[in-house]
Amino acid sequence: MLVQYLWSFYVVLQFWALCRGKTLTWRQTALFVMAGALLVVPFTAFTVNAVHALAGGRARDTWSQAVLTPIVEEAWKLLPLGALLLFSRRASALGLCDYALAGAASGAGFQLAEELSRRWTNAGKLSDLYGYSYTMLGGETIHWDFFALFPGRFEESFLPSLMTVSHPVHTAMVALGVGAAVRFGAKRSRWLWLLPVLLLLWAILDHAAYNGQISLPDWVMTVHAWTGSGYKTRPAFLLLLAAAVCYDYWALNSVRRKLPLLPGELPVLNPFSELWGMLEALFRDRGSFAYRMGFYRQRRELAYLLLYGNAEALGREDAVRERTKRLYRAAAGLGALLLAAGAAAGFAAWAQLHAAVPSADACFACLFDSLQNWWDRLSGLEKGAIIVGALALGLLFLEFWPALGLALTIPGVAGSGHEIAADIRDPKRLLTPENAIAAVAAIVLSRLPFGRAAEWLGKKARGPLERLLKKLGRLGRKEEPDMPGGKPPREDGGPHPDRGDEPDAGKEKDGDRDGDEGDKDDDAAPAAGNGYREVEIVDQRGNPIGEFDEIDAERGIFYEDKTARGLDIVNPRTGLPTQTPQQFADKQILAKTRTRIHNLAAKAAGTRATAHGTPDVPSLEQIRSIKHFVFRLDGDTPALRSAVENSLNALRSEFPDHTFQVLFRGKP
Repeated sequence: MLVQYLWSFYVVLQFWALCRGKTLTWRQTALFVMAGALLVVPFTAFTVNAVHALAGGRARDTWSQAVLTPIVEEAWKLLPLGALLLFSRRASALGLCDYALAGAASGAGFQLAEELSRRWTNAGKLSDLYGYSYTMLGGETIHWDFFALFPGRFEESFLPSLMTVSHPVHTAMVALGVGAAVRFGAKRSRWLWLLPVLLLLWAILDHAAYNGQISLPDWVMTVHAWTGSGYKTRPAFLLLLAAAVCYDYWALNSVRRKLPLLPGELPVLNPFSELWGMLEALFRDRGSFAYRMGFYRQRRELAYLLLYGNAEALGREDAVRERTKRLYRAAAGLGALLLAAGAAAGFAAWAQLHAAVPSADACFACLFDSLQNWWDRLSGLEKGAIIVGALALGLLFLEFWPALGLALTIPGVAGSGHEIAADIRDPKRLLTPENAIAAVAAIVLSRLPFGRAAEWLGKKARGPLERLLKKLGRLGRKEEPDMPGGKPPREDGGPHPDRGDEPDAGKEKDGDRDGDEGDKDDDAAPAAGNGYREVEIVDQRGNPIGEFDEIDAERGIFYEDKTARGLDIVNPRTGLPTQTPQQFADKQILAKTRTRIHNLAAKAAGTRATAHGTPDVPSLEQIRSIKHFVFRLDGDTPALRSAVENSLNALRSEFPDHTFQVLFRGKP
């Protein structure tokens, strides 16, 4: 059953990769898979049984197996898509590839449940000798090939004369026809609604011909031969899907002026440059891979909303724009079914084991011993398959990292069965000094009222204590004279023997600090502990790779000044603002800060002063430890605040060890 689930998961991944114009998320696609397995299959069985109850007959009859079942299955697999079109706010703003992916996911869930039931009930000498899906007259009938496109086809291996593609292909093809009719039927011709009807009849004919190839009339088989005997279905679907991808990207380019572009992205949106961008992010900056993939999908959703969205769908535009910008800045039924089946199989295995050992040895701890014994007997390939299967199952309900953590927990628990059993048999093993201290501390901090108060007090006092320690550190350093050369003056006030200072230079400097001139010089003079202006970082060749407007080395802050005025000025040729607030924030704050952080960490080899900056600059080691950015903007509008906050959230997500703040109407 785990193998079958992995096959179905692999098929869905193939459709996910091919439907390049999609806007459905992986979680939404997983919902279609679960709907196909948990809703469509029972509803199909109920329909067939109801017809039998009313009309009589058995499931083995030709009219039921080759007529009723294909019609009901191929029609009911479209129910999840119909529910989306009827009840979802985004129904009017789907791309053609969304229809294909929704149909494929529903069909994959249906085939998963169908094949699980076959594997569960498959028994006999042939199955024991040759394995699953083997018949005496036809040989291997269901083909799951890793290097095949859309594995799971039905075709006899002995003298094959016809075939039928898997459920996902049939349903995706019909769903794609529905999408074309929805998109073009109202504007061009209502005759286009014949397209999904014809595709549905084609899928039913393929299904019926394979189920009743021996008992159906000759004219049915002749018509089936005209359509390619099942061998032309997959190529026809691939042609339709290629046309759908081309149309979706043509639609994207028709509104590309209203869509954000990544730095360096081609002006013509196309699936190949997007794939290249994702691969580049995967191998060069894996942290941004998920964000870039999500940005492309959200940008397509925004474009479809602008192109096709009705009044209800357009109500989602602000939310979609916000998600698009955020991603741009950072560039459960099926589980219950499988769990119940696994529990039943485990119970049967346990019952066998229980019958084989004396009842006196049956205990809860023994289950963990048996678990590790079973785990240790598995080969490395089998263990890997179980971990990958747990990961694939977890992705139906969780994001990637939680699902990965769940999958990696399995070998940890299974491989520690003896230790867990020993702890159950002798709980005193847990009473080691370190475990006792940890347990008491956890109880105090989480259960007792004063413990929670101490925890709250600790969180609240952390910030003030850090600031107090920093101030004490600064006071300790200010006890020494703050001379540019770092040399203390002579006690008599005379010049230092190593410097050419005038005798009264130290006194004049001290006097200036008390007057207005001293206040003015504080911004210009980079005395140790004060701000450094316009500090440039360079690579090993001395080429500049970034500049910081101001650095407060003592407080550990980078200050970046940005001019944000004039963003609302409209270009008379295009009728649009020259630069939207979000474009400004994405370019000036998100992109430049991301580049600066990466260059500072990986490429920088030193620091130097600029022509208009302070002559003294901090070392590279000093500024590499700074993780706090403050952006000072001279503008302040609601749109600018929203755009800047979006960019800051993206930076916080991409660099969780840094902090980012903004000051509006600031220094520029």
